[in-house]
Amino acid sequence: MSSFGYILPKTKQEALMVLNETGEKGRIVAGSTNILPDIRARKITGCILVDISGLRELKGIEAAGETVTVGSLTTISELLQSEIIARDAKVLWQACRRFADPLVRNRATIGGNIANASPAADGVVPLLALEATVNVESQAAGKREIPLTEFFTGPGKSVLQPGELITSVSFAKTTAMKGAFIKFGLRKAMAISLASIGIVLGFSGDTITQARIALGALAPTPLRARETENYLSGKQISDEVMARASELITTEVKPISDVRASQAYRWHLTGVLFRRAIEAALA
Repeated sequence: MSSFGYILPKTKQEALMVLNETGEKGRIVAGSTNILPDIRARKITGCILVDISGLRELKGIEAAGETVTVGSLTTISELLQSEIIARDAKVLWQACRRFADPLVRNRATIGGNIANASPAADGVVPLLALEATVNVESQAAGKREIPLTEFFTGPGKSVLQPGELITSVSFAKTTAMKGAFIKFGLRKAMAISLASIGIVLGFSGDTITQARIALGALAPTPLRARETENYLSGKQISDEVMARASELITTEVKPISDVRASQAYRWHLTGVLFRRAIEAALA
């Protein structure tokens, strides 16, 4: 017989205390768009649900200087409605438009999308392209800042320790840069990505001065295409450059075959989506 407990802390400090006491048995819930399907599917058969959905101190979007900070309980809908995100983090705003459907966007939180550690997480790919930092806190160890590039260790796995809570995610504004997010799924809504890409490009005239390329559903974790980024830096967009970059980026992914697509098809998609993302960013 499955056994579940339920605790509703009223403050962040109370939540950290509860998580410290429950240890590995404690499971954080907020929008519950990931954990409830897992409970129904009996992937989770017993735990203590720590409901942090009412903690207003973990909600909101703030721009201070050149940095944007998003509270972990900020919903995807709130990101989509934010002028700050639309202006200063276009790649994230575009990803929010493709995220699930309106009902899920109203419940799903950015912190939950990160913590779930899915290789296909739509919110994570643009955050990687934004070079985001995940801010976490625990009663035992205090606060720490984790670069998102170092956060994921495998499918559904991360460096989060028992008792730790994601409090926010922060990144530098990309107002003056060009960006785009492209997702390919089997349908237009409520589809897990077969492949996705988020790019952020900095230019001096027609020359690329900085390239950030993030990929989802193409490896055990979301990843940055570092070799392709380095190749593009200092170059101008041309047919020759695009052809070489499209080939190079396929060498940086490690796709699998599953019920939704074959490995070969995902390799093909990588180059196609890269070209589409560049075109969308420059449009």
